[in-house]
Amino acid sequence: GMPLTSLGRRVFGSLLVLPLLWYFGYFEWAWVAAAQQLLVTTSLLITIAVYMTPAWPDPDMDPVSAIIMNKKTMLPAGSISHLTLVFYFDDCPELERVKDDAKALLDYDRFCSVHVPNERAIFESAWSRVEVKYDELFGERKVAGKEEFDKVLDEMALQPFNPPKDAPLWRMDILRNSKGTSAVVWRLCHSIGDGIGLLPIGYKFARTMDGKAARPDIFRPKRGSRKKGKKGLWPLVESALKDLHTIATLSRGAFDNCESINQNYKNDKLIHNGKRVRVGFDFKLDDIKVIKRATGFTINDILVAIFAGGVRRYMAEMKDPALKTPEKAKMTGLAPFAQPRANTPGKVQNNMVFVHFRFPVGPETLIERLQQAHKEFDHLKRSIQVPALKLITELGTKLGLEQALLAENNKIWHRTSWVFSNVPGPKETMVVFGKEMTSLKPFYCNVLHQAIFFSYAGSVSLALVVDTESIKDPKLLVQCIVKELKEAQKVNS
Repeated sequence: GMPLTSLGRRVFGSLLVLPLLWYFGYFEWAWVAAAQQLLVTTSLLITIAVYMTPAWPDPDMDPVSAIIMNKKTMLPAGSISHLTLVFYFDDCPELERVKDDAKALLDYDRFCSVHVPNERAIFESAWSRVEVKYDELFGERKVAGKEEFDKVLDEMALQPFNPPKDAPLWRMDILRNSKGTSAVVWRLCHSIGDGIGLLPIGYKFARTMDGKAARPDIFRPKRGSRKKGKKGLWPLVESALKDLHTIATLSRGAFDNCESINQNYKNDKLIHNGKRVRVGFDFKLDDIKVIKRATGFTINDILVAIFAGGVRRYMAEMKDPALKTPEKAKMTGLAPFAQPRANTPGKVQNNMVFVHFRFPVGPETLIERLQQAHKEFDHLKRSIQVPALKLITELGTKLGLEQALLAENNKIWHRTSWVFSNVPGPKETMVVFGKEMTSLKPFYCNVLHQAIFFSYAGSVSLALVVDTESIKDPKLLVQCIVKELKEAQKVNS
């Protein structure tokens, strides 16, 4: 044990006085000296980069917004970058009321601005305020029945959103359905903000059923939430090493191998082929709480496990060869991790990074899938992926390493199947634009398959936007997820 103890003292001691020890060449072992020099050099470069890189020329800019702003060079070919938020109503709001309530958006700079991209140095990209021709940002279309409603909504959600050159990057349209559910469709460029930034703004259109101003829940980690995992120093070290390995190998790792879900591995590079459909279904939050009470797992664990189980059923229906060796079946996702930020009046931004995780599609039983999902997301609570990836993105954009970032990001996304979100919405029914809102669903037409769980007033919706070149039968996939949910509720019996 003495050599390890001695080495341990040397390592921890060197961390305290690295530059001095490096200068005097203290270590007699060549590999330790080399490792020390590498660590010192890396530490110094990161320190210099962090403290000496300039501030953004546009103080309201952030790396994610700059990347989306320069999507022609920074995102895969054909990428669609707008978010579609659909407010559903049985009793359709009036256009003038929508206009009046939406004036709250004019208090925010980015809703009154356009992009000023800089493809050679995205660090120098900026927002520029423009004259807002307000009435031109609204429209109304009359439809008759679900089929026509869905057709128009597909055009809005799945086709590129190209506002006029000097117009702000958002628009609201009423779909007034004479034979069914109507909607207000809000399209906006995702460069404006992420979920945590946009959701409180959406509450400005809303009131509770008794007429009070709606207040959003504040997204902050619960105190003590990190303590549920393993305690002690070694689990933290083990978690950090796992994250560093993940970050270092993501862009060179194996492709996802579930052929009935993802066939990107067949293409030399990742592109948005434009072949997308919207599918999904609604269910009660109580359906999940039944499973939560029976198993003790979190709602997020359960949603991930049910989604993975539904995908596994679909793979079986499609006779996916990956299930011949289920322990090797690999289907991964990127979860947008939006971080808390200062609530500055008039400001909204993107403050998020994507964390990488693996869906439990291999295990046959629900309990095994729940255990794997819990292990994966419990690890992410202590993960250094978020600060590490945020630092890499921030420094990469500031130091002019856009092309290196682009190459690495494309390789990572090329090897991944889903962008997966679980967004908690209002817990009670809301009055929006003067009418009772029956549902709210977000859609994003990503270069990867997109899955968004969104909860509202005791219900949960799963909104999928999938690439039909890979998922040949999207409706069957939904049926498989529904069946998995029904089977999962039997866990109590």
